[in-house]
Amino acid sequence: MKKLLIVLCALAFISASFFTSCKKYEDGPAISLRTKKARLQGDWQLESFSINEVDQTAAATTQYGSNFTWDIEKDGGYKMTGTYTDDGTWKFGEDKDDVYFQSSKTGAGEQAYRILRLANKELWLKQVQANGDVKKWKLKQ
Repeated sequence: MKKLLIVLCALAFISASFFTSCKKYEDGPAISLRTKKARLQGDWQLESFSINEVDQTAAATTQYGSNFTWDIEKDGGYKMTGTYTDDGTWKFGEDKDDVYFQSSKTGAGEQAYRILRLANKELWLKQVQANGDVKKWKLKQ
């Protein structure tokens, strides 16, 4: 009985360690059966937007349009539709905790985003501007 209790405690400790170490992104999820690429692809709509933790969703909806969609494709392409339109390519950073978007517009620079949450139907991104402002995008499918 004592050996069984020790084995169960050891398994519980190992399981707890495993699940906390699997958490890739700051806001989760802890584990997913889908690949990061499969979770990133899809049609994303703006749920909320903030700058320096101040809600700017209404202003973003006005700028990008209430029908704004960010379509991220598995083949490495993307399209933004709404009032603001764009298209180009995307790629993960080395550790897949960043994603980079390169617009096809002439002279456009690459836009880098830190992935905070990449779940089945949720995508949270953070972008630090050159002036220090922190933009956070919460998108949903």
